[in-house]
Amino acid sequence: MRAHTLTKSALFVGYLGISAAVAVAYNAPVTGYELDIYAGTPASFWGLVSLAVLLSVLVVFWAAKPHVRAAGGALGLLAMTVTVSLPIIRGYYYIGDADPLSHLGTAKVLSSGAMSMTESRYPAVHTLGSVLHMVTGLSVRHVMLVTVVVFLVCFFVFVPLVVRELTGDTLTTYVGLFSGLLLLPINHLGAHQYVFPTSQAVLFAPAFLLVFFLVFYQRTARLSGLFLVVATTFVILHPQQAANLLLLSGVVVAGQVGYDFWRGVNTDQWRRWLLPEVGFFATVFSLWVWNLEMFWGTLQRVALIPFQDTTVGGKAATRTGSLEQIGGSLLGIFLKLFSVQLLYVLLTGLLLVIALKYVSGGRRWYTRASRTSGQMLPMYLYGGLVALTLLFVVFLVGGVSDQYFRHLAMMMVFGTILGAIALGRGFRALSERLSPSVSTGLVVVVLCLCFALSLPVVFASPYIYYDSQHVTESGMHGYETTFEYQDRSTTFDDIRSSTYRYGHAVGESDRPGESYYAEGNRGIHSGEHGIPDHFANRSLRTYYDRQQYVPVPEADRVRDPVLWEGFRFSDADFAYLDSEPGIDKVQSNGGYDLYLVDPAGARNGTDAT
Repeated sequence: MRAHTLTKSALFVGYLGISAAVAVAYNAPVTGYELDIYAGTPASFWGLVSLAVLLSVLVVFWAAKPHVRAAGGALGLLAMTVTVSLPIIRGYYYIGDADPLSHLGTAKVLSSGAMSMTESRYPAVHTLGSVLHMVTGLSVRHVMLVTVVVFLVCFFVFVPLVVRELTGDTLTTYVGLFSGLLLLPINHLGAHQYVFPTSQAVLFAPAFLLVFFLVFYQRTARLSGLFLVVATTFVILHPQQAANLLLLSGVVVAGQVGYDFWRGVNTDQWRRWLLPEVGFFATVFSLWVWNLEMFWGTLQRVALIPFQDTTVGGKAATRTGSLEQIGGSLLGIFLKLFSVQLLYVLLTGLLLVIALKYVSGGRRWYTRASRTSGQMLPMYLYGGLVALTLLFVVFLVGGVSDQYFRHLAMMMVFGTILGAIALGRGFRALSERLSPSVSTGLVVVVLCLCFALSLPVVFASPYIYYDSQHVTESGMHGYETTFEYQDRSTTFDDIRSSTYRYGHAVGESDRPGESYYAEGNRGIHSGEHGIPDHFANRSLRTYYDRQQYVPVPEADRVRDPVLWEGFRFSDADFAYLDSEPGIDKVQSNGGYDLYLVDPAGARNGTDAT
């Protein structure tokens, strides 16, 4: 009774703490561009969230009654949901100043009816945002932030459900819950916590896997129909990530058929094959990508890798040099971003060794192994994971942009699930060999350490040499005013923020990205040309041969001088824009400035806006 009272008291304190954390965050709204969401949010919020997570772990693994443990798990889920909802609670206008701005523009055009769903390569996220906009009456910008949280919560919920379906073990299911809350697929390189359809697809993957495993274990017409719906949804969510899951499910079916042929096929066996369902998945995928030039272009680049000279990690090497110039190191960033992921990868590999040992010995590995064909499911999964790993290596070795981090994100979905199973089985074994109290203590310590390492990298921040990707209201409105009144014969040049992305965001979807820039400027081909680094040391008026707009949102004034220690631009550069004759500030709203550079010898007095 005393232990039961303690756990209930811990739950009360935890839920009260989360309520207080929401109040604290809500009463600390963002007032301008915020470089670091961790520093901008009161420390009491992070303390209350950490306390709630700690109490959640303690209650789950020490409570005796199932309903109390369930309440403890719900506390952890709520704590992380509040955490990932922090930008909404604190009133961020928007997050993501590159691709997410373009996706915002697509959602706006879609919701206005000026664009059909089939005109987008991956319309699911935009369509969901449009539907929420019409149902709730909230702005498209706001519902897109809500959509991001919806997919994050989807990941939190379905990871433990997948673990439970695979194992049927309560302790391992709770390990799966807390493993999902670590958000291991979010690596800030190919998967992000803002509107980015490949990220939303990765976070939706556990829902797909749950339905797939349900059909695998118990093939019924209802479950098969549900799989067809989920598979189709995943294709329109993001074709590239759908290709990963199609590869995985194809390997599983191939293993299923091959294993049954090896043992001798009979009528009952072939009726369990998922060939029709996976065939339908492949058909829908093929029809959808048939006219997607980007998909076939990427495929062509992969196919030509053996015939091209490639540099492994060329972009990573460039970034490493830049990182070292501002006092960072590749090893430091790797440990911050991937230390917990590495632990789960090692656990996944260990689980493979155990699986091979058990299956080769004819023994049951999972509780679900008593179901038909269940004993071989681990091997099928690992076969699919090996295929995904090979694809990741191909992209990495071939130097196909940063696509490999997107594949790594999908692989970490499996790493989260299988690593959680390995942890659960390990603690079960320790409980049998040592004592339940020792095993419980170890699982609590391990999970709390993982949270301590993961919580600081939930959001992009200066901790990993990123900014918060905060898009301010003044910045958005500043660009909108610029586009409304600009002289269309005068083009733009960017410092860091991309003008054409803001053009997409405010609804100029029919305007090509190249039209914002003069030929030879950096424009959408970032890094080739453009405004020179440390331009205060040279004359911009002689750099350009005609009048040029230079937009400067507040983020540009903060990122380089503060975060990157003046790596490309310093405070002196921005002061230069205000002091140099022939460079006029033609628009300003406190969070956004627009300058007009008049080249030497150009006619004076030209009306800029």
